[in-house]
Amino acid sequence: MVGSRLRILFPAILLLVVVTAFAQNYDQQARGLAQKIAAVLKPREAAFLLFHNVSTMNPSDVNATHTALERELRALGIALAAQSQGGIEVAVTLSEGLEDAVWVAEIRRADGPEVVIEVGPKPPAMAAAPSMMVDKKLLVEQDQQILDLAPIAHELLVLDSEAVAIYENAASGWQRRLAVRIPAPRPWPRDLRGRVTVQGDAYQAYLPGLTCHGNASGGLGISCRDESLWPVGTGPGMLGFAQFAPSRNFFDGRIVASNGSQKTLPAFFSAASVETRRDKMWALAGTDTRTRLYNAMLENAGGWTGWGSDIAGVESECGERSQLLVTAAGNGTETDSVAAYEIVGGSPQPVGEAVSFPGPVTALWPATERGVAFAVSRNLKSGRYAAFRVAITCAH
Repeated sequence: MVGSRLRILFPAILLLVVVTAFAQNYDQQARGLAQKIAAVLKPREAAFLLFHNVSTMNPSDVNATHTALERELRALGIALAAQSQGGIEVAVTLSEGLEDAVWVAEIRRADGPEVVIEVGPKPPAMAAAPSMMVDKKLLVEQDQQILDLAPIAHELLVLDSEAVAIYENAASGWQRRLAVRIPAPRPWPRDLRGRVTVQGDAYQAYLPGLTCHGNASGGLGISCRDESLWPVGTGPGMLGFAQFAPSRNFFDGRIVASNGSQKTLPAFFSAASVETRRDKMWALAGTDTRTRLYNAMLENAGGWTGWGSDIAGVESECGERSQLLVTAAGNGTETDSVAAYEIVGGSPQPVGEAVSFPGPVTALWPATERGVAFAVSRNLKSGRYAAFRVAITCAH
């Protein structure tokens, strides 16, 4: 019995030693980079800090690095601006070689940029058995851009860039049965987004500057009005409605909560709810590449970089029973992936392997089915759009 306990405890002790050593290395390398940045800047000179991760560090490690670097810069007398206002920017890129972690800071000033580099040992890769898996299943594929989809009765309601359509499940897969064209009053913005929700036979479709509704029983009707408020969340846990910028592809930060109160947050691409052991939280993928975490009162509870612009919250039977599905950071011209995370102690923790897509994920929305979201990807080779059912399953 004693021997078996030692066998169980030894890997845990070893993991703790490695993680502690890595955390100390964060501080040491962040201190070294901060000193080099401070040597370029003037005392008390304000700078806006940008972060970009191209290494294999996970988001929680990137967040720890960001926090450590900010702490070290402030300790050296550098004032950090809350937003870029045309002044000095310090763009930090976290990269790596085969054996080293290479952190590069580009100090962008009016008289020209200057680059400093700090190199440190790369931590050993820590392998862990995944507690869950992310699976995907192809549902619909077409040339027209798919924006969102939702089950309606035994069929699928698909919102694309031109129409609202009903798909039926035939022997050869989901086939379009009926469609109604969207009466768009103006050309759509380049990076078009849309959302569709269903209640019974009725649907609501949200598009840039336009909200449409209709009924799928006895045909498929549509009626639209000019409006830019989109729902954030669903059901009893709904956050409220957010103002979507009609000519862009993001929310401008203005939120009308379910109780009627109003709040203005930094602009964001997507928002998702996630339950922690203490509270219900909201994660918002900002337009500045930073994901911000808020409590139920929308008070800032942390943040990190390294994620893509699409996130969706799902509830499952696995792990902490509440996960975030997240796209990878990218520029829309490369293959993509969706990974699952849980929020532990205010920081994201990856759970399981990511699932890959043959092109950028252009939409990721939660489904009404437990543990499920819908993802849309544009195939880089064919240019066609495909909608997938993405589900979290427990690993055994």
